Amino acid sequence: MFKSKSKRSSGQLGCWFILLSGIVLIIMLVLNAFFVRTFFKSNLSGIDDRIFQAAQFVLPILMIFIEFWIYDQIVNRKKFPRDEDE
Repeated sequence: MFKSKSKRSSGQLGCWFILLSGIVLIIMLVLNAFFVRTFFKSNLSGIDDRIFQAAQFVLPILMIFIEFWIYDQIVNRKKFPRDEDE
């Protein structure tokens, strides 16, 4: 009568996972924006303001995608190690 639920780790289910993911994403976005701003202010001081504003908006978002891609690659290598014989 009752369906048994398979036990999954509580870190991947529900509202806490969404909340934690959002907090991590916000922290990464703030840090990436700080890194981009620091890089452009110190290295490229004579750059046009429009280019600086566009880079300050686009680069942190692009960096988040790259960081999540690197994270996925690391996790996949740990979960599914490649055979050295192939």
